[in-house]
Amino acid sequence: MKSLLFLFLAFMSAVLSANPLANGKFGADSVQCVTNISLYREYVKQKNYDDALTPWRKAYQLCPKATKNIYIDGAKLYKHLIKQNKGNEEVQKAYLDSLERLYDNRIANFGKENYVLGLKGSDMMKYSFSDLDKAFSYLKQSVEGQQVKSKATALFSYFKAATEKYKAKTFDKAQVLEVYAIVADFLDANIAKESKSKKFYVQAAENVEKLFVPFATCDDLVAMFAAKYQETPDDINLLKRIVKVLGKKDCSDAEVYFSAARKLHEIEPSALSAYNMGNLSIKKNKTSDAISFFKQAIELSETVADKANCYYGLSAAYFKSGNNSTARSYAYKALEISPKWGKSMILIGDVYAASANECGSNSFESAMLYSAAIDKFIAAKNMDSSVADLANKKIATYSKYLPSNEDAFFNGYKEGDSYNVGCWINESTKVRIK
Repeated sequence: MKSLLFLFLAFMSAVLSANPLANGKFGADSVQCVTNISLYREYVKQKNYDDALTPWRKAYQLCPKATKNIYIDGAKLYKHLIKQNKGNEEVQKAYLDSLERLYDNRIANFGKENYVLGLKGSDMMKYSFSDLDKAFSYLKQSVEGQQVKSKATALFSYFKAATEKYKAKTFDKAQVLEVYAIVADFLDANIAKESKSKKFYVQAAENVEKLFVPFATCDDLVAMFAAKYQETPDDINLLKRIVKVLGKKDCSDAEVYFSAARKLHEIEPSALSAYNMGNLSIKKNKTSDAISFFKQAIELSETVADKANCYYGLSAAYFKSGNNSTARSYAYKALEISPKWGKSMILIGDVYAASANECGSNSFESAMLYSAAIDKFIAAKNMDSSVADLANKKIATYSKYLPSNEDAFFNGYKEGDSYNVGCWINESTKVRIK
């Protein structure tokens, strides 16, 4: 290994000597520059940070423009020194100051200020003794500059800094919510893309949500967004943020959500805006409008997951309008796309239960629709454990309306017998007794 290193250094020495232009990049003593870079990098690869320090410092001093790796590796070494001096805050602060200057020098020599400020602010947020206001300002500039290209660590650290400023009473709740809305938007955009870094955005999103719990009330979110909407009602990025965040937090009953969804659909019709308008119309009992919006959303949807959501919404709209057979048809379409989505099967069960009054010529035949509904609730929890509690509650509720022993007997049936439900349902179930 040493002989190979010697040969490499001899070769680089000859190259650099023959190229006077290289001296600007590799410093006045190019041989020493390359030698120390090669030495420290070998140690860093082995995670032998203590032995890497001396040659790294020489390289950093001799030729700061030689390679960006000096700064990438230097950050690792300074963080190693901070960790090594745990308990001695004065020394740790000195090394943190050096780390901050390292990032400043990286920007001076290699640019990409907004990106590097994200690294700088994120590293500062790891330590309780750092300057919180400075870290926040670096992260704010980084995220505002990088936008959706922000690193996952920068997005998480930006929100963490906002919550820490709230604890320090230098930030109010509305400011924290504003940072959350921005960060959540960029995290969602990166999670939606398939990339090698997706897992980091998923993890960052989970950590952001944990920190967000104390601020996650609908009242606070709605108040913040209502004020912003009043200021800039035509800001399309704000409209998207309102719809996404309030929808995600189940705050879609708010008037500002309705207004933003309507305006967003007018400005930029999309699958999301049409879907939201469909839900809005259902809540306002405008079922014909809802049906139209959901059909439009299906046409505009680009992913199968979105189509499944839209078919479910269309099913709910037909159910609300009283067209139960069509509601079932679209719920099954949602299940074709997402066969383990128990929510759709729950809806079919609700449709069957709601049809008891329109199907059946006597009390026994009508009551058997509740048995058909229970079949669907059982199927729902078997395919999707996330709806098990809801399914069990519905089973308990509708079991009260099953036929009595007397009704079954007078109609020629006993518990456990097979029974065909007619009407538009036309499915087989078993006789259940309440």
